[in-house]
Amino acid sequence: MSTGNKSTGRDTAKAVPTSDGAGHSDHAVNAANATGAGGVNVDAIIARLQTVDNAIAALKDRRERDPETLGDKILLFALPTVAGIVVGRIMQSVWTGIERRSIAGGNTKATTSLFASLSRTAISAAVAAITNQLSSMAAQSIVTRHHR
Repeated sequence: MSTGNKSTGRDTAKAVPTSDGAGHSDHAVNAANATGAGGVNVDAIIARLQTVDNAIAALKDRRERDPETLGDKILLFALPTVAGIVVGRIMQSVWTGIERRSIAGGNTKATTSLFASLSRTAISAAVAAITNQLSSMAAQSIVTRHHR
């Protein structure tokens, strides 16, 4: 027996059990169509769940390939940057203090010579490189500890 479902436009088969054994074949048809309560197709639900499962597996694989979160990436970028800015300001203050002392002592040649400029640049570059290396290692250590 078939009834029309006007809201969805599809027919749903409902078995009417009989005492002559014909109802058994109707139950077999329902099992073959894999419809559950309310005419919901179980195969469609399983297919949707499989799609969700595949999407979750893909996200898990991507996470395992790149375990760093956005916060980890920001930390790996920001810590060396902030450390460089802080050390740069400190070095600028040091060089300004040295220049003031030299000028106050009457030695203007010490602050304007080529040798003074090159040595100041070399020392600043060395301090910046050391700061960058140490802060990068510290940030990586923090991220590694976070992943354990």
